Amino acid sequence: MAAEGEPGPFTPEAEPGPRFTPEEGEGGYRVGQTGLWVGGFASLEVEVPESQPATLQLADLGLLVRYELTPTLAFFNETDLDDVVSWVEGSGIERGSRILLLERLYLDWTPHPELTVRFGKFLTPFGIWNVIRRAPLTWTVDRPVATQNAFPDHITGLSLIYQTTRHGWSFDATAYGQAQDELVVGASDISATAAGGGRLVAGHTLGSAYLALGLSGLAFDNRDTNRWEDSVGTDADLTLLGNHITGEFAYTRVRETNASNEWSFYVQDVVPLYRQLYGVLRIEHVVPRRGPTVNGPLIGLTWRVLPHVILKADYQFADHPADPSQKSDIEPGFLAGVTVFF
Repeated sequence: MAAEGEPGPFTPEAEPGPRFTPEEGEGGYRVGQTGLWVGGFASLEVEVPESQPATLQLADLGLLVRYELTPTLAFFNETDLDDVVSWVEGSGIERGSRILLLERLYLDWTPHPELTVRFGKFLTPFGIWNVIRRAPLTWTVDRPVATQNAFPDHITGLSLIYQTTRHGWSFDATAYGQAQDELVVGASDISATAAGGGRLVAGHTLGSAYLALGLSGLAFDNRDTNRWEDSVGTDADLTLLGNHITGEFAYTRVRETNASNEWSFYVQDVVPLYRQLYGVLRIEHVVPRRGPTVNGPLIGLTWRVLPHVILKADYQFADHPADPSQKSDIEPGFLAGVTVFF
């Protein structure tokens, strides 16, 4: 069973991109025959929004540790250092709060090759983006708004993961639940005090292409509003003629005063240009619980300049200026980042 962010049955080996995995030797270090693997990453980002001061910041420092205690039992941890230091146009250098964020801390037990039981704090298996959102694994500097407002980023509880292949099809089914507050709150934009949900993905090779279709559902008690919300989502992941096309749709039924149900989607195409240089095109549509509807096209470049260094440059468009009080707004402007992983 691969750790979150490593290729699974729905990440074809031929898929291009900046992914790194310990199995491929492209990132991390295995300590002899001890079963211990250690990896990490750091990202430096520049933001030049159209309506806000420009910033240069050391955005993330992450440390990942995986330890295989036995062939069927493994421990995984990711701890990030966020908001370290930044330079703000007109204000100079500002030291951040240097918050340590517990992103993941769980045990995996694999009693059968097709079944894994996961216990602890893990990334919510809702859609595609949320479980690969570390900087070395994504094509753009920022994630789409459509992938961050419909559900809590993390679940603290129990998950059952079943993966198998049948007649050329790959199937990945996950059920999970939470019955307490999130373990070490702070790493999530939305946090839940209780939750329950599931995800099903089916994938199949279509000639030289590969298509995976996913369905997600989740009910959770929003810690910020003390109200239950229900979210459903669909997604698609297609590799075709060197292109990597993904899309996600999410709908949330909201039980808040003066708020509407929220829905959003994005479609993104990654096009190989030259060797390790890729172009990125994305369109995003967000109907938020509060505020006006927003459309946000994006155009970008991703370049794997060295085996362990990735450069990204994006320009985010939006059909109206962002409102800082609305988390669901899209901030138009230029973004760039360099990520180093080891």
